[in-house]
Amino acid sequence: MSQDRLLMAKVADLYYLRNLTQQEIAARLGLSRPTVSRLLTRSRAAGIVRIEVTAPDTTYSALERALEDTFGLREAIVTGGRAESPTATRRVLAQPAAGYLDRLLKGGESIGISWGTTLSAVIDHVRPRSLNTTVVPLVGGLGQAAPGIHANELARRLGEAHRGRVHLLHAPAIVAHSSVRDALLSDPTIRGVLDVARGVDVALVGIGALVPSSTLIESGYVSAAEMAALRRQGAVGDICTRMFAPDGTSSTAALAARTLAIDLDDLRRIPTVAGVAGGLEKAEAILGALRGRLVNVLVTDHSAARAVLRLDRTNAVGPGTGAKG
Repeated sequence: MSQDRLLMAKVADLYYLRNLTQQEIAARLGLSRPTVSRLLTRSRAAGIVRIEVTAPDTTYSALERALEDTFGLREAIVTGGRAESPTATRRVLAQPAAGYLDRLLKGGESIGISWGTTLSAVIDHVRPRSLNTTVVPLVGGLGQAAPGIHANELARRLGEAHRGRVHLLHAPAIVAHSSVRDALLSDPTIRGVLDVARGVDVALVGIGALVPSSTLIESGYVSAAEMAALRRQGAVGDICTRMFAPDGTSSTAALAARTLAIDLDDLRRIPTVAGVAGGLEKAEAILGALRGRLVNVLVTDHSAARAVLRLDRTNAVGPGTGAKG
């Protein structure tokens, strides 16, 4: 099923079933009002809209709506397909996430990007266009293992696809001691790149789970023993190597003092933060990110979406969590 038909179904659902105006839909989905009008017209011509919205069989409109309404998301994109392994999950998520970014960007925006195998797969599907964007890492981008998934390399590839400007952060994501981090932050170039990162228009981030297959372990930043210790300290996931608890609040201050990245409060201030993550093993981490309002757009698969909603119903972490803010 083409991305175009999926977008027509989403616009029609918002307009006919949720009673949003065309201008509200345009603002919510990052489209122009004339584009929304054309999509509504085409949805009727294509038979998606008759008396009621008839979404294509491959959409998960009910799951998307449940995620949006429960967590106050601007948009949820739930994909189909079999995601029985991390590799399959990345394949399922990559094209819809790239399509969302392509739809959102009009030209001239500043974009921050984190790191990881999922985001690398997303960039593989980004459509080359002359957008004159500015791309910047949100987290340190050096590492001895798997250099192709670090933030500097992903920023370079995305900037190249958009024929834009790229800032590079010449520092690791995690260093051995807080004194090393403090020394690196005293460098005007490194500090300046992080200042640019804090002010971006759009952030594209992965959501990491603290499991043995974590990219943090594969990259050599954290050992398996350290990962187990982080979980004992209450962490359930990470964004930009910033650990968070089940309610999305910052966790593990000791590691934070050794991390070179924007912090979670910085992330919440970015207007559009699109999180891309799927697979059942990431459900707990996705839920924490949603409860903490760390992302306002989510691209995930249907199995993870159902697991997140089920966990939210059965595993409350405090007053008001999971409710629309």
